[in-house]
Amino acid sequence: MHSDIICGLDIGASSIRALIGDGSGRVLGFGAAPTKGFSKSVVSNLALLSDAIEAGVSKAEEMARCRVRKVITNVSGVHIRTFQSRGSVHISDRPSEITKEDIKRCVESAKVIAMSLDREPVHLIPVRFFIDDKMEINDPLGLFGSKLDVDLNIITSLVTVLQNVTKAVNLAGYEVDDIVASGAGSGLAVFDKTELESGAICADIGKELTELTLFVDGKLRDTFSFPFGGDDLTQVLQDRLKIMFDEAEELKIKYGIVTRELSKIDDAQILVPCLAETRSTSKSEISNLLLPKVEAMAEETQKKLSPFLKNRKSLPRISVIGGVSRMDGVIETIEDIMGVPVGMGVIKGLDDLKDISFACSLGLMRHGVSRLAGARQRYSPKTGNVFAKTFARIKALFSEYF
Repeated sequence: MHSDIICGLDIGASSIRALIGDGSGRVLGFGAAPTKGFSKSVVSNLALLSDAIEAGVSKAEEMARCRVRKVITNVSGVHIRTFQSRGSVHISDRPSEITKEDIKRCVESAKVIAMSLDREPVHLIPVRFFIDDKMEINDPLGLFGSKLDVDLNIITSLVTVLQNVTKAVNLAGYEVDDIVASGAGSGLAVFDKTELESGAICADIGKELTELTLFVDGKLRDTFSFPFGGDDLTQVLQDRLKIMFDEAEELKIKYGIVTRELSKIDDAQILVPCLAETRSTSKSEISNLLLPKVEAMAEETQKKLSPFLKNRKSLPRISVIGGVSRMDGVIETIEDIMGVPVGMGVIKGLDDLKDISFACSLGLMRHGVSRLAGARQRYSPKTGNVFAKTFARIKALFSEYF
């Protein structure tokens, strides 16, 4: 075991994916195992989930040839809620330099809001600061003022969800070092620094849920979840074609397509084993069954994003990931509904790992690398370029609220 070994653990609806890296961000190993005991983003069976976690991490450890003790894992689901709060602290009667401790006190003051006892903050995101009720700024560190205010986004989860995930990880033989919203992890894998700074949106269409994550000025801004996923499309085929769920899933994977331009597709007949007898279908019939569901999902997404897009001076980067994103016509259908450019997400910054299914676990590992770099900077000797040190202090400060 090494102190700079970092493991990102993605607990998903279909698979447990673990990725191990070192303090420089280099990938050492990764592995996956089928998910058991976990449904709709909540733990349904502790023993089964802990076994699945152990299997996934063990495969990554075998490839990396090292053992891990702590993991950074994820949380998601329709139970995630975001609250807005305003915090304020008095600096001094006369304008004084604003320190890191002043900023932390200001954020903590905003954190104390009327929140039910069944909720726990996962991310504290400063949206904007104000000095002396006049100057609106992004980074107050080192500036002068008498009073500091902050508008804070607080992304929360149900306490029971966090406790049960933590217990499952503990039963697998590991400690939880941090818990991060799933979309925040994926965003660190599919967007580069420039894209995060200019504004980016990650849409993850998973097996059971669709997660929408917004980034502004390089920071997580908000996250939403919709109760729609690939299983809903499979269910449509099962119900309408009168076939078993597994057969409908195979049909969706092999022939799934969503498009209004039916004349452009190969409409050869497809044999389908039904409950009573074998019947046939076609890609056009499959598209007619699936398209309304995909359009409804895209419309719900567009409603959530419209306030954000309306206030942007330039269009953000929108990337779609998840198994459904690979279905023919899905990206184009979402783009038509959204009215803005949409692309399929790909992993950025790595040559030896292109499997997008590891996006979240990779992003969780990168989050750990950022935290480690910030901790090292805080305790490093005060030498070197003054501008480099100032930038590192800012990075270390805001990594605590991501």
